[in-house]
Amino acid sequence: MTSTANSGGIKKILILAVILILPGFLYFLLERKGENRYQNLPIFGEKTLTGTFTNRMGKQVPDTLFHQIEPFSLTNQDGQSVLVLGDDTTISVVDFFYTRCSTFCRHMNDEMNRVAERFAKNDMVNFYTITVDTAYDTPEVLRAYADTYRPATKKWQFLTAGGHDVYDIARKGFLVDAVRDTTRDAHFIHSSSLILVDSKRRIRGYYDVNRRKEVDRLIDELKLLLVQEIRESSPY
Repeated sequence: MTSTANSGGIKKILILAVILILPGFLYFLLERKGENRYQNLPIFGEKTLTGTFTNRMGKQVPDTLFHQIEPFSLTNQDGQSVLVLGDDTTISVVDFFYTRCSTFCRHMNDEMNRVAERFAKNDMVNFYTITVDTAYDTPEVLRAYADTYRPATKKWQFLTAGGHDVYDIARKGFLVDAVRDTTRDAHFIHSSSLILVDSKRRIRGYYDVNRRKEVDRLIDELKLLLVQEIRESSPY
């Protein structure tokens, strides 16, 4: 009887030791040994060394200046001016389309809607769909197109040109193609990707809507980016 009690006591001590020690051991493996399988998402675009260094875990790491998208103002489906990427506390998902598109645009926004529905209640995520057919796609046209998605319930803006060149925004900001196809009437060439942008206006991923697994990956990586953003903004 005493032996059984002693055995039970030893098991409890061992379990308690594992509970107390395991988190620290995992931290050592993941952070100190550099074996973290959940790596930060890549940052796309040109990178420039600043010439300065940051001390990280006893090592001098060179600081890098990454490509950033400048905030810009466009007009949404309700005729309101919207400052896109003007909030440094939120993550954004962006795509380019036009309402007269007869190829993949409707499917692209169906996929955007799938992502937007997953994060509709998360105040840290915004969605922007930008038309490249600015002459035709007035706010009224955009509103008629967008109504089926109920964008107001998902922090989703459908946008047309304000005081900025949409093609420059696409090419120089988001690093994707956007150009009028002059060989055909009412036709534009533009990216089929959903674009993930962090709160520092850096591009963190491109996801081709023609591959469902790519959009599934966006959903997963958006969750990961949210965790990273929260962790980086925490004072602890």
